[in-house]
Amino acid sequence: MLEPEGRRRSVLRIYGALTAGHLDVGSGDVLETIFWPEARHHRSSQPLGDGPAGARQLYRELQARLPGVVATVKRTVSDGEFVAVHWHAATDPRDEFSGESWCEFFRFVDDRVAEHWQLHVAVPSSTVSGRSVFSDAYQRTGHEEAAMAAINREVAAAAFARFIAFDHTVVADHWGEVYLQHNEVIPDGPEAIRRSLEEVGGLPDEVRPSFTVVVTVAEGDLVWFLERVRVGDLTGLGVDIFRLADRRIVEHWDIPALRPASADAGR
Repeated sequence: MLEPEGRRRSVLRIYGALTAGHLDVGSGDVLETIFWPEARHHRSSQPLGDGPAGARQLYRELQARLPGVVATVKRTVSDGEFVAVHWHAATDPRDEFSGESWCEFFRFVDDRVAEHWQLHVAVPSSTVSGRSVFSDAYQRTGHEEAAMAAINREVAAAAFARFIAFDHTVVADHWGEVYLQHNEVIPDGPEAIRRSLEEVGGLPDEVRPSFTVVVTVAEGDLVWFLERVRVGDLTGLGVDIFRLADRRIVEHWDIPALRPASADAGR
């Protein structure tokens, strides 16, 4: 059975092969060695087939949209049976305001992936903060101890439960005075997110989103949430990634993949 670092290394082979254009069926096929034949794939749009073939379809669709795509991994987490990856898909990886923002969660059983969630959005051409949806901005004062991951998970999970219930008072309890956003429309600072929660929480039921957490993973100072989002009759997947310092949320990345044309895959 693979250890957490072995699982991370296994998944990261996908992105090297994708960039090199080596995802074809063959004796050295990376996908055949990473996914179980019955592995299930989840995404917000049309469903994928099981196993390596479903993964191959997903990445070939990307290659068709962005010929010559380069996969640049921005951050990863390996936590128990899960590996999650936030990465940039672009023909010019130097331009972080181009291409697509991807996040994938992989659940391992023994040494292969048995379940896989994927979501992506087009990278915005600008953000209100001026920084990209990928960059690291918070200036850390030191390295987080491994033991802090469990504490950060507990703090972030408690905060996120109130966050997705649109309790704007959670900001005073759990957000830092410095709060850096990598979001297209919401600026930096705890007051901006407090106002956003208050406004969205006041929307009518039929247009106010509801969230169900599917997976929570943590490593170091980062805590990741994969959630299913529902707005009216529409459902989709979303991801929120939080950085914590001294038990306060200080930085945030997200992928809001729900779009009006999306349809749930039925899984």
